[in-house]
Amino acid sequence: MARRLLAVITALALTAVAAPPAQADDVLLSLAGPATASSESNARHVATKATDLDRRTTWRSEGGGRQWIAIDLGSMSTINRVVLRWGALCARKYAVQTSPEGVYWRDVHSTDNGDGGDDNIEFTGFGRWIRVSLTTPCFHAYELREFEVHGTPGVVDTTPPSAPGTLSVKAFTPTSVNLQWGAASDNVAVANYEIYQSGQYVKTVDGLSNNITRLTPNTTYSFYVNAKDAAGNISQASNSVTVTTPPAVVDTGPPTTPSTAIATKATANSVSLAWGASSDDVAVASYAVFSGGVQVGTTTGLQTTIAGLKQDTAYEFVVKAVDTAGKSSPFTAPIKTATRKGHDAVGEVTKITDDTDVPWGLEFLRDGTAFYAQRDTGDIIRIAPNGEKTVAGRVPNVVSTDGEGGLLGLEHKDGWLYAYHTSPTDNRLVRFKLVDGKLDAHQVLLTGAPRNKFHNGGRLRFGPDGKLYIATGDGQVAANAQDLNSLGGKVLRVNPDGSVPRDNPFPGKYVYSYGHRNVQGLAFDSRGRLWEAEFGNSVMDEINLIRPGGNYGWPACEGTSGQCGEFIAPKHTWPVSQASPSGLTIVDDVLYLAALRGQRLYRIPIGGQPEIFFEGSYGRLRTVEKTPRGDLWLTTSNGDKDSIPNNSTTQIYRIDLK
Repeated sequence: MARRLLAVITALALTAVAAPPAQADDVLLSLAGPATASSESNARHVATKATDLDRRTTWRSEGGGRQWIAIDLGSMSTINRVVLRWGALCARKYAVQTSPEGVYWRDVHSTDNGDGGDDNIEFTGFGRWIRVSLTTPCFHAYELREFEVHGTPGVVDTTPPSAPGTLSVKAFTPTSVNLQWGAASDNVAVANYEIYQSGQYVKTVDGLSNNITRLTPNTTYSFYVNAKDAAGNISQASNSVTVTTPPAVVDTGPPTTPSTAIATKATANSVSLAWGASSDDVAVASYAVFSGGVQVGTTTGLQTTIAGLKQDTAYEFVVKAVDTAGKSSPFTAPIKTATRKGHDAVGEVTKITDDTDVPWGLEFLRDGTAFYAQRDTGDIIRIAPNGEKTVAGRVPNVVSTDGEGGLLGLEHKDGWLYAYHTSPTDNRLVRFKLVDGKLDAHQVLLTGAPRNKFHNGGRLRFGPDGKLYIATGDGQVAANAQDLNSLGGKVLRVNPDGSVPRDNPFPGKYVYSYGHRNVQGLAFDSRGRLWEAEFGNSVMDEINLIRPGGNYGWPACEGTSGQCGEFIAPKHTWPVSQASPSGLTIVDDVLYLAALRGQRLYRIPIGGQPEIFFEGSYGRLRTVEKTPRGDLWLTTSNGDKDSIPNNSTTQIYRIDLK
């Protein structure tokens, strides 16, 4: 027995790396720390193998010149020394970098002539995250046996602050709003506060009040505040406050009537209109088009196309101008025209149903039965092929966030209905067995995606490979998007039973792609490629073609704005005022994208340019989905800002494509 014990001790002495001396300023910070890497060659060579103090285990990358491995130290720390113990696949050129939040990196050491072996690198650096950024391997890949980080730790803080106290408006002008709020509490200390406007980041501030400037007169804004601690943990949001800035000048009169309104073109399912500009004592904000007493379009320009009309039918339109104070001009004289016989690429629109909640996820069975999720009630509604509506069931544990959380995406496979929803603690994937059109056998498959007032993601899509793809948001913690140990700011790939597919790009992880802010749409084309639609912050919204393991840049890069050099570029971008993209579907290799803020449907042939339909016709558009017969259903999302059940005015429409 003693001989056997001696043999074990001798073997460990030969293979294990001795712990560093126990000095106050040289603690081994990285031992068993959470580690991630840009790629991992297989499940035996994952990033965490480089933080276990065992030289028999290694992190090994896939082939490729540019790779990285990073460690989360758990708190802001002073870093004195890094030891890199290379394997057979070493690195000639690399940099050691630190970061306070895992997003923006600072070089603290770099070399162009690494030769493998053990590198003992001394410097003074500060950060919660540390990584080795590699650009030139000795052979075709990289192998790192140990990644030791020594220094002085801060307090390991994984608990976010409480939500800030009551937010209120202290004062406002035509171009500014002064906000104040109550202090948040934290187990260590609150560092600062982040101000948001309807999910868009505004600024980070100290103190409990701030003046927001450069606002637009006579415009409604909705603000809320999150607290942030020194470790980068973000609280849940405060209450929202809504304020309308007053006009910069008194607008006493309505605009003049638009002049010379005419029909310029008619097709089978659309009519194009044009008119002369109105004048106003302050400014004209927009033009509204009506037919039969119903508003069918709005635009800021002097022309528009009204689509979704019935073929071979006479129509009459009138146009009015609206100024910045909301005053309207008289209508133009009626514009009489008629559509032709035939069928456009986007055909006639007919209403399927009304709803008082927010229809979010939408899914079809092969027989034409539809299910849609009511975001705020937590109910799933069934529409039979004959049009009859019933409640299929209520999803347990659904919690709204007074923003974008609640019951979100839906998908169906093999008799199971899958749903993504916000709970009191996270966003999660669940499924139900469908029994006679009702929900049964509730199962929780995946938990832990971050939640907040906004940035909850939520779209689901089964791929041609039989795997379920899940769209997540960053939970208003931008660093989540670049952290491969977080489920936030990602496209996730999951087996139907909730387990991790063996062939995922990062072994043992659900992550399929990362660097996303708030993914809202997913769709596959005829070649099996995954397309994704994503909310930007204040500059650009995006459509991306997703690559396994790809990094799409948020928060360093938004669209094509920012530090975008090393990230995958989007295929299409728009200013956020023209999109705020939500649902995405593909029919015959044409993308259809529903836009909320832009209040329009984009039709985008793959490889072609976007076309705009229904601008201002139906308000905010949430979800677009292909039916079994190849048409589209389109849901609106009007009156959806407060998460109160059954206080919205929404519709579901069918768009004839065939």
